[in-house]
Amino acid sequence: MKRQLRSGIHMRRKVYLAGPFFNPEQIRLVAMLEGLLAIKGLNVHSPRKHQSPLPFGSMGFRKQTFASDLRAIKRTDIVFAVYNDEDPGTMWEIGFSYSLGKPVILLNTKEKRLNLMIAESLHAYLNSLNQVLRYNFNRLPRIPYTGPII
Repeated sequence: MKRQLRSGIHMRRKVYLAGPFFNPEQIRLVAMLEGLLAIKGLNVHSPRKHQSPLPFGSMGFRKQTFASDLRAIKRTDIVFAVYNDEDPGTMWEIGFSYSLGKPVILLNTKEKRLNLMIAESLHAYLNSLNQVLRYNFNRLPRIPYTGPII
């Protein structure tokens, strides 16, 4: 999971973990993925762990959160997105990441079909935690989504 710099020093690849964390089930999954991706040798940026200290929903909170997430996506090497529950914020992060040329690895363990625009934005489609464990984040093999779309 390391990339070599000109000086010969290796750095761990940075991954931005996009996904909802609004209910206990979502929080458990995102927390599990934070650990799993770190075990795979990635430097994980999870917005869940980088919340603004301002009151939730306040204008300051909104502006800080938006700016922080944008900076993190721009600085990352890979975006790992959770499609479960089709969270609109995650969908926006996928599109923004794609527009920047970032490879988007998508995990979907719930939904039966994908939105066309999301399906065509992906670098790799994974449908289980086992696939996440087996995925080579160093080589980043392409795994297209071939299922039904909406």
